[in-house]
Amino acid sequence: MTPYALASPPVGAPTGATLWRGLALTWEGPSGERWDLTRRAGGILLTAQGLEGLHTPRITKYSSSSRGVPGNRPRGWRAEAREVFWPIFVWADGSDEWAKRMGDFFDSIHPENAGVWRADTGEQVRSLRCTGVFDSTHKYSYDPFRTGWQLYGVALEAHQPFWEGEPIERGPWQSANSKPFFGGPPLHISSSSTFGGADIPNPGDVDAYGTWDVRGPLTDITLGVGEIRNVIPFPMNDDDVLVIDTDPRAPSATLNGSDVTEDLGLQRWAPVPPGESVPLFVSAVGEGSIRFRHTPLFFRAF
Repeated sequence: MTPYALASPPVGAPTGATLWRGLALTWEGPSGERWDLTRRAGGILLTAQGLEGLHTPRITKYSSSSRGVPGNRPRGWRAEAREVFWPIFVWADGSDEWAKRMGDFFDSIHPENAGVWRADTGEQVRSLRCTGVFDSTHKYSYDPFRTGWQLYGVALEAHQPFWEGEPIERGPWQSANSKPFFGGPPLHISSSSTFGGADIPNPGDVDAYGTWDVRGPLTDITLGVGEIRNVIPFPMNDDDVLVIDTDPRAPSATLNGSDVTEDLGLQRWAPVPPGESVPLFVSAVGEGSIRFRHTPLFFRAF
């Protein structure tokens, strides 16, 4: 018999069981189907042994050095695509139930269409968009149609490697006869050029690029984050909707669903820096509305 040594924990203030709530993890497939990965009764159970993807992504740092100069000079860094690995138990009380549960779950993992992995600590929810990797085959060592369960290793990848927090929105700035922005001062767009603004924070770990939602009728539109100003070079009519995604990985602009990215010209769109709160700037003429929204990005799930 192997001997075991039991040590008493450090003496401290008593800790109630209610202080520990656990981490809730869920998976939502591309079609919207959802699984609770931490609830045993659901039949899809994620185990902690070997779980990857909740902590920091792999980061490559760049630097340069010079002969005769000690050390090196930092030249920036980049986060690589995040590798995710799930040890997953699939179990059921009967063969038919097991086969359906296994099929439905694995049908939700696709090499191109991303699903959403969510981590809920009870105080915050962060999400990660993942696709399947399919870089190895699964070896069955026993018949799950008889045992009612099987352990799988599921490899996924997050091309955008940062965990996303809850979106932060400011606006709308709109015509004077509409509801004021957040119940604060009446930051409106009226029949004459009016300036509106509000600070917006970024509690994340990296730059956050936002999305502008502009609805006509409006003319002479200028949008800004921090010190950077961007001019919309065309007027917007009644019922026009312009959506500008400023993310440099895939910048885009659509007007009523049609691509107008080139119509905006070459413009520099500013991010909201991490750990800071910066002013937004809005100037326009008309009775439309303008909103700004960004999603903070984090190195870790919690």
